[in-house]
Amino acid sequence: MEGTRRHARARRRRARLTVMWSIIGVVILGVIGFSAGAATGFIPIFATPAPWPTSAVTASETAAAPTTTPEVPEPSTSAPAPVPSPTPAPPIPCAVGTTMSVMAHYDDDLIFANPTIANAIAGGQCVRTVFITAGDAGSGMTYATSRESGILHAYDVLRGVEGAWAEEHVVLATGLPITRFTPADDPDIAVTFLRLPDGNLRGEGFEATGWESLARLNNLSLAAMHTVDTATPVSLDLLKQSVSELISAAHPTTLITLVPGWSWAAHRDHSDHSTVGTLVRDAAQAAGLPVEAMRYATGYGNKDKPANVTGDALELKLRAFFEYTQYDHVMQCGTPVGCLDIKMFGRSLEREYFLTDAEL
Repeated sequence: MEGTRRHARARRRRARLTVMWSIIGVVILGVIGFSAGAATGFIPIFATPAPWPTSAVTASETAAAPTTTPEVPEPSTSAPAPVPSPTPAPPIPCAVGTTMSVMAHYDDDLIFANPTIANAIAGGQCVRTVFITAGDAGSGMTYATSRESGILHAYDVLRGVEGAWAEEHVVLATGLPITRFTPADDPDIAVTFLRLPDGNLRGEGFEATGWESLARLNNLSLAAMHTVDTATPVSLDLLKQSVSELISAAHPTTLITLVPGWSWAAHRDHSDHSTVGTLVRDAAQAAGLPVEAMRYATGYGNKDKPANVTGDALELKLRAFFEYTQYDHVMQCGTPVGCLDIKMFGRSLEREYFLTDAEL
């Protein structure tokens, strides 16, 4: 009996030892596993796992990912296409009328359409002057802008006030960019520049501007001209539509331009004068302007007619023109009276002759 009890106690001791060594073994393995996990990134199942980032990429995803960086388009370095300015509401016609002149070169208005312009200013009318070419003579915008400054100073003489002019860059509804100047103290006066190349005396153009001319544009031997300042292409239709738009916006009671080339009175005139007269007549008709409102200034040919500008009108005309010459190095006249001796058109300063549409 005692022997049996001894055997039972021995079995219980062996069982307790077995359990104890099993627990010790598990603890030892756990310690070993934790140490290995710290070195290899393996997390034992009994440890609290750190959460994976939701954007983590698995090994298989990494293998499938592209090995090169996707191409990103370079940002554009070109200027955005000009957006036409909203077409403003047509101005209210001036109560006492608007005198508009559309001329070829800077100074054509001063020589061939004055004292009419001076009288319009003195009478409180709106005055709208448009120049088709830059009058650059193939010498670029430096010369052209100097002449533009001369015109604005000449208008200050005509209006009897010297002051600042506001510059405005506008894109017409036709898409043509123009530059317009208005006295800061008098919105009733505006001078607009289209800046097409000067076409030279006989329409041959100048090498610097690719021999472009209004004469060649008008006879269709040239598909388009390019503005001197922005190189904007201008076709014959675009030019006519743009001039028509300007006429419609101005509501002129009198529109002055030069004699059309097909008229008998255009003999010996500058090719730009003759072509502008032709284009403006077409544009005015397209704008629905009554022919009674048209006046065509005779150009170089008027020097053969009797002098008809005298007295105070001549004195003001000469002072304005002399002021202009201070900004045009081609002109040589040391005094206002001395301008009468300028070759080709000096004598025209003492003259101002217009034709009606019926007299062309």
